Amino acid sequence: MLRIAHFSDLHYGPRTLVEADRCFAAAIDQAIAAQVQVAVLSGDATDHALDLHAPAAVALAAQVRRLADHCPVLMLQGTFSHEPPGTLSLFRLLGGRHPVHVADRIGQVALCADGAWRASSAESWRLSELPQEAIALFSCVPTVNKAAVAAAVGAAEAAIAVGEQVQALLRGFAPGNRRARARGVPSIGVAHGTVFGAVSEHGVPMAGFDHEFTTGGLFDVQAQAFLLGHIHRHQAWRQEGAAGSQAIAYAGSIGRFHYGEEGDKGWLLWEVDAEGADFTLHPT
Repeated sequence: MLRIAHFSDLHYGPRTLVEADRCFAAAIDQAIAAQVQVAVLSGDATDHALDLHAPAAVALAAQVRRLADHCPVLMLQGTFSHEPPGTLSLFRLLGGRHPVHVADRIGQVALCADGAWRASSAESWRLSELPQEAIALFSCVPTVNKAAVAAAVGAAEAAIAVGEQVQALLRGFAPGNRRARARGVPSIGVAHGTVFGAVSEHGVPMAGFDHEFTTGGLFDVQAQAFLLGHIHRHQAWRQEGAAGSQAIAYAGSIGRFHYGEEGDKGWLLWEVDAEGADFTLHPT
């Protein structure tokens, strides 16, 4: 059983620093006390572009370093307006007791028994084979660049094209996840985007043609757990099927950054094995 701390939408910035750092620090304390074996940050660690000398950047780096001193960390690229491309590159260099893997491109990465990350090559979006020492397989889908899709297929067709390509991509992860399950290795998906039908932190259903994911598409990955970021409200979906007991969940934002947000804020403690997944929300 793998214990995963799932944090999301930290939104470190000048305006949000007090709330973000107070909540994230408390969440890390709880995660360390729970003896988690790996931590996942599923996007939007920052609220917007930050200078390196900005107090918010220093505070975020200090907290991630504290987390990396306890366990391996995976950081996923979030929304470009919040987390401009390249923002996360610095975190690869923090030098904690355990490595920080930055997932800023579509790909797979295996967590190995020695705490190391083994990622698919820059030329491939999935691992050709699972390392023998792997204890978990992560399939990572960072924010999709819709502008690039629009430039390629035209703005009018971009929404449909993004959805179709993402669905095909997700199905492509399934064979590797089935092989991992046959070896007793749990599979975990990590993505940043909107699930059709999800509910926002203000109670608004997200229904439109420009959303990246459907629950069916995420379940088709045949991962036991799918860890999501972007929507600030915690919510989840479950299914019993060929991949065992599957769960999809948004952790929600780590803190309350806007007036009128509904529901508890916090982080998720996941327990995942090759047969299923479960989680508990720990409010901040």
